[in-house]
Amino acid sequence: MRWSIVFLTLVLFLHTVAPVKQHDFKQCHQSSFCRRLRNGGDENTQSAYVLQSPATRLQPELATFAWSMKNLLAPPHVNFGLQVDILANGLPRLRIDEIGGIYQRYNQTASYVLIAEPDLMASSAIDVKSTRDTDVLCFRTSTHQQLEFTVQHNPLRLTLRNTATGETLVDINANDLLHMEHYRRRSDTDDTRVEGMWEESFNHKPDSKPKGPQAFSLDIDFPSHAHIYGIPEHAAPLALPPTDGTSPRRTPYVDNSPPYTEPYRLYNLDVFEYEASSPMALYGSVPLMHAHSSRSSLAVFLLSASEMWIDVKHPSNHSTSTQWMGESGIIDLFLIPGPSVEDVFAQYASLTGVVQLPQQFALGHHQCRWNYFTSKDMLGVVDGFDSIDAPVDVLWLDIEYAEGHKYFLWDKRKFPDPVDMIESIAATGRKTVNIIDPHLSRDENFYVYQEASDRGLLVKRPDGQSEYEGWCWAGASSWVDMLNPAAWDWWISLFSFEKWKDSTRNLFTWVDMNEPTVFNGPEITMPKDVLFHGNVEHRDIHNMNGLLFTNLTAQGLEKRGEVNERSFVLSRSFFAGSQRFGAVWTGDNLGTWEHLRSATPMNLANSISGIMLTGADVGGFFGDPSAQYLVRWYQTGAFHPFFRAHAHIDTKRREPHTLSEPYRSIVRDVLRLRYTLLPLWYTAFRSSTRNGMPVIRPQFLVHPGDEAGYDIDDQFYVGAAAELLVKPVVQEDAQSVGVYLGGDEPYYDYFTHQISFAKEHIHRTLNIPTQLDTLPLFIRGGSIIPTRERARRSASLIVRDPLTLTIALDHYGEAQGRVYLDDGHSFDYTRDAFIDRNFTFSSISSDVRGRWALRSTQLEPGMSFTEGEEIEIERIQVLGLKEKPEEVITSGQLLQFTWKEGVAASGGEEGRASLLTIKKPLVRVRDDFEIVG
Repeated sequence: MRWSIVFLTLVLFLHTVAPVKQHDFKQCHQSSFCRRLRNGGDENTQSAYVLQSPATRLQPELATFAWSMKNLLAPPHVNFGLQVDILANGLPRLRIDEIGGIYQRYNQTASYVLIAEPDLMASSAIDVKSTRDTDVLCFRTSTHQQLEFTVQHNPLRLTLRNTATGETLVDINANDLLHMEHYRRRSDTDDTRVEGMWEESFNHKPDSKPKGPQAFSLDIDFPSHAHIYGIPEHAAPLALPPTDGTSPRRTPYVDNSPPYTEPYRLYNLDVFEYEASSPMALYGSVPLMHAHSSRSSLAVFLLSASEMWIDVKHPSNHSTSTQWMGESGIIDLFLIPGPSVEDVFAQYASLTGVVQLPQQFALGHHQCRWNYFTSKDMLGVVDGFDSIDAPVDVLWLDIEYAEGHKYFLWDKRKFPDPVDMIESIAATGRKTVNIIDPHLSRDENFYVYQEASDRGLLVKRPDGQSEYEGWCWAGASSWVDMLNPAAWDWWISLFSFEKWKDSTRNLFTWVDMNEPTVFNGPEITMPKDVLFHGNVEHRDIHNMNGLLFTNLTAQGLEKRGEVNERSFVLSRSFFAGSQRFGAVWTGDNLGTWEHLRSATPMNLANSISGIMLTGADVGGFFGDPSAQYLVRWYQTGAFHPFFRAHAHIDTKRREPHTLSEPYRSIVRDVLRLRYTLLPLWYTAFRSSTRNGMPVIRPQFLVHPGDEAGYDIDDQFYVGAAAELLVKPVVQEDAQSVGVYLGGDEPYYDYFTHQISFAKEHIHRTLNIPTQLDTLPLFIRGGSIIPTRERARRSASLIVRDPLTLTIALDHYGEAQGRVYLDDGHSFDYTRDAFIDRNFTFSSISSDVRGRWALRSTQLEPGMSFTEGEEIEIERIQVLGLKEKPEEVITSGQLLQFTWKEGVAASGGEEGRASLLTIKKPLVRVRDDFEIVG
């Protein structure tokens, strides 16, 4: 027992203080399947695949086809099958599986990730042209693309082409890297000489591989697309650099980064103090890759939860070649043809779903550290924010709140009355979040472990009988088997108020360490050969472990009582589909300028991969950064969707009220700005629930035809229509920054209303000075921004506040915007309890000089939001008008207004914009209205 305690103490110490250790984590040459498959591998993994039959319709009335497939280098008895489905919206889906093998390859990932089994196109809507050696499927997508999918039999090659443009979108197996290792009996082969096929070890930790080799490889080329994005999570540039050692395109983010020689790895791991630029695996995985050019946008989605490595090369300046290598399971590939960026996001959302509409408090500021140690400490933090009139919505508790790290059990010495503490915080308009890590202390007196053990709900050792035991914060621990259906209702029940009496409706959940982290496991995670329900090996489902825990935890919060509350769950580990259940963050970053610079590309990569409510630890988790650095971090984090400050247990206190002046006031003003813009954020999330578009967007999404913006990842847009452009200051002692202005529209400085045009600046780059209190923030011309200007201490206190509309005219003198309002917390919006309004500002007619109208119309039906019926618009600001109106009228009433001279948006000149301010427009948000000037 004494040696166990010493071992655990050493492990925990190393985990809390050590920077990333490369030797703790595999590179490709240390992973036997990656070593075998990369670049075609050796004679054991060569590709010689052919189809041995013409297309067979699996269902006469639907577009689903199958072919028998052989690997000419495999034994004669080994058979494979290719299935191609054309989904109802025109997405091709390809599945490759071994037929009649010794084992069934894992094929259930889709049932956990997809929102439903996709509907298929009717066979009458597809034209099949077959010859002896090819089958060509011709069809039209829901976006009116005319596509043809060609299946070449010998050698096997699959091609998707746009017949209208002649553009080849995707070319599969053009490099003959397709391979699927067939199941075999060890005694039947002589490949036991190939190291790692039947067992391997890493850092003296064995992997028994009872089923032998079962990996796959697939090469996917984009012949007409040189820029690719996605496949998070990596601390890497947004436009993914090649992995063959060639130099990446130069961007501000990668100027000092060496070329990548390792493939991008998708294998969820606890990599604390990770490098700021690396293709190493991190906490989450989304196997979605975007390809973009000025002609079109598309994506591929390879649905596998096993470990994957992805190589990227550029055979030419206008093309990309990739190789995807997975350890196990079937090949399940979706081709997402676009052709617009909006189409790509809608098509991907049709598969994995859209973001959950968060409670409004989730979009406010979150304050966390490891750890606040007592109830008094927590309440003192609340008082600290109130003492400087700074808003905050959530106070967080890390692992030290739990008795012996037994989650669900409060340490009553430190938190004698948790309910009283939570409700005292709630009385100020704030919420509480505490951590529930998935490892369960094996203490027989711990009721959660005992219940799970008695019910047989824990992950098993490779023998399939005894419980797997590893080490984590709680010491000797076990893990719930979330593939076991019996575990689902049980886990959900743990959050009920009847069972967890020390919780309330104002307590929400943070699921950490759910990669899962196992301190004494291989690569600090669970061994791949432990068993889940149905004798499924961990290697088959590793990357979706976090998804399963987040899903069931969110259900636990929603079903814990008749409270009609949306859940809030933060998860460190994530997978495709995690957007449906909560927020994520980028893990244990460092308090360095390099990590501040990496945060925006990482969050943009998450966003374009469907993970919308994403953020990073403001201030950096590790270290004691300077006050200047903290200010720049708050200015950056305030424009990431999930906005949480967090810090390590060994760091000095750095809550805003602990800062000295002028830093305290600058941070307070940044927090207030975030809350002023909450209507914009909330509207953006509601819009995303409809169309799948990110709430923060990189340059290439907003200006898809502007090739000069494809590599830009140090500035981004915010809003349902990309209304705001923000350029974080991420260099120490920066005197100025350059902001790239895309498009022809004017850009308005958010604070000074100075108009800038790209054409007036070299390389379309506006250079602006950056004093410490300077935040480069611009309104894009043509936008209408909804804000709430009254300072409040939390989001829940602003839901009835009036709105201000800021109208920033484009060069035509027009603008458009939207605002969405509901109660901010319940599911009543699903029953039409909301207000969703569209605002347009335009000329009344071309022959009436200087006349314009601002109109409000209903965007979506939904008028039963009683709390919002009396919400008014208290001020309207119009920027860039050509001339002062003679009068402003609504419903026959004259409105008071003020006018400041300035330049007009339509004149093409730079300078401070003219400003028309209507202080009391006498209109409610919910009503149709017209204001004429």
